[in-house]
Amino acid sequence: MDPLEPTDDLLESLYVVNKVAKQFADEATAAYERGDLTESNVRSARKDALYRTKTAVLSRVVAHDPSRVSGEYHAINGDVWLFLDVDGWKFHQPAYAIGAELTDAIDISNSRSDPLDAPYVRDSAVERSDRTLEDSLSRLADAGVNANDHLARPTVTSEHDRIVDVRWSFLP
Repeated sequence: MDPLEPTDDLLESLYVVNKVAKQFADEATAAYERGDLTESNVRSARKDALYRTKTAVLSRVVAHDPSRVSGEYHAINGDVWLFLDVDGWKFHQPAYAIGAELTDAIDISNSRSDPLDAPYVRDSAVERSDRTLEDSLSRLADAGVNANDHLARPTVTSEHDRIVDVRWSFLP
């Protein structure tokens, strides 16, 4: 794994990716509920790719310099999450996502068996960036992390058995 320096530019792009992934999750659910299975599948595929991109970036950031990352375990809706702080930018990850070796390298303030009760509530009013997803994904691709590489597959099947490309066309 190639380490990746956690610059403010990189972390801001990662923040935007995370925020949009949460929006895609909501949009996928809304599309499903209104019966638009194609849109639901597209949003869901892209959401998953963005979360995998986030994990890849965070793993490479920890590999670069674990001392710049701290964490604590949170109990959220019955699951244990690792809450990471990288130079003041904060991200939740599934506890197992970045792997034991990298997790062990981070200063974590509590144990996984005793997580803080921290119910997660999305606050869509909180904004730390006005950067677009396109700009953020392009910057991450320039740093060597291409979101298209994190799609489970490049296409989904529509409700009418058509193939729909879910890749971001502006990425290399």
